[in-house]
Amino acid sequence: MGQILRYRIIFIEEQVPKVKIFRMEPVAGAIPIYKAGQFAFVHILDGKGSSLEKRPYSIASPPSSPYLEFCIKNTGGKMTSMLDKLIIGSVVGIDLPYGNFAYEGQRRAALIGGGSGIAPLVGILRDIAARRIDGSFVLFYSAKRRDSIIYNKELERLSKTHPQIKAVVTLTQETPKDWIGECGRINESMIKKHLDGLSDFDWWVCGPLPLVKGMKECLVASGVDPKRMKVEGWG
Repeated sequence: MGQILRYRIIFIEEQVPKVKIFRMEPVAGAIPIYKAGQFAFVHILDGKGSSLEKRPYSIASPPSSPYLEFCIKNTGGKMTSMLDKLIIGSVVGIDLPYGNFAYEGQRRAALIGGGSGIAPLVGILRDIAARRIDGSFVLFYSAKRRDSIIYNKELERLSKTHPQIKAVVTLTQETPKDWIGECGRINESMIKKHLDGLSDFDWWVCGPLPLVKGMKECLVASGVDPKRMKVEGWG
C-alpha cells in the first residue's frame, strides 16, 4: 500500500439508480501519475485522518484531468453505504495507482464492459479523445435497461465528436420500441457485426465475472491472442 493522500469531493451525481459519480481533487499537491484504466484505493477516514475502511475502484477520469472521477454502485455493503452518505466537501483518502488494466496508446482497441464496469473503459476513451490518438476504437457496453446506461450522454458525445470512437450499447432486460441500439447479451455475432478483424485489436474486458469469463472464451474462440487481452472482474 502506498501513501494515502487526502482528497476533497467536489462533485456528486446519481446518474442512474444506485450509481453515483464522484469527482475529487487533492487537498494539497498534485494527483500522482497514473494510466487510463488503472484503479485507486478509496479510504474512509476518521477524525484523525486514519483509514477506517477501504476498497479499490477504477478511475474513470483520464490522466490529463485535474480531478479524479469514480463511478461507484451502492451495493448495500459497508464501504459503498459509507460512500453513499458523503457530501460535496467531504474528505476521503486516495492511494494510487494500481492495476495492469492500463491503456498505453494502442491504436486498435476494443473494450467490453457491463454495468459499473464501464468506469475504466470510459476513462480509456476519454484518454484517447484527450490525446487525439488516431486509430480505431470500439466499445461494447451491456446494460440491463435504458435507464441503467451509465455515462449514456458521454458515450453519445464521444461517438459524435471523435469519428474514430464507436460505442455499441446493448440492453439485456428490455426492448424499447424506439431503441436503435442492440438488445441481448454481447456475443460473437454482435461483436463481428460492428468490428472486423477481431485478432487485429487489443482488448479490455471489465464487469461481473460471468461476463468477463464468457467474453474471454468468446474472443479466444474467435482467434484473439490471450496476450492481447486485459480483463478485470468481480463477484
